[in-house]
Amino acid sequence: MEAKLFESQSVDPGRVPGSGSSARVKKQGDSATKLAINPAFLQEIKDCNPTLWKSVDSLHAIAHGSASASTTIRGLVDRLNEVRDLLALQFALEETYGYIEVPKSLASGSLHELEDIRSQHCSLYLCVSELAEQAEELQYRGVASDQLHHLMRRTQQFEMRLREHERVEDDLIEQA
Repeated sequence: MEAKLFESQSVDPGRVPGSGSSARVKKQGDSATKLAINPAFLQEIKDCNPTLWKSVDSLHAIAHGSASASTTIRGLVDRLNEVRDLLALQFALEETYGYIEVPKSLASGSLHELEDIRSQHCSLYLCVSELAEQAEELQYRGVASDQLHHLMRRTQQFEMRLREHERVEDDLIEQA
């Protein structure tokens, strides 16, 4: 089966992956390179991390639950920290093996969204890190009902963004 590669904006190999910074064309001899996905590796990376999705499902249950404030904040602290750590590994693997530079002549399609999808890794990781810090601060200072409900809403929004990001990556894999 022939792998289909998706074209995106040119990428600077010296920039931080997922940073969303503007990119410039990298020259290899006479040809430029383009960002593409390696669908087989990207799918394999996703399939090999069921712990991440169990943690996200657990986070969902906590963020939508009606347990006591102390139980909820303890659960949020534990799950947000776990999801943050698992996402760090997941995104590092995806960016190293699932998103690749290929010669422009091998890239097909015109998916300018590919760089945006990859850059979401950074914003999602920063979001879950901030939520984990806020949960720890609430646990340390004491839980105020309105602050806990705000944190739960933000956690729900993060989860929706993460699931949408994964849906888009799954669509890219299917199109390959």
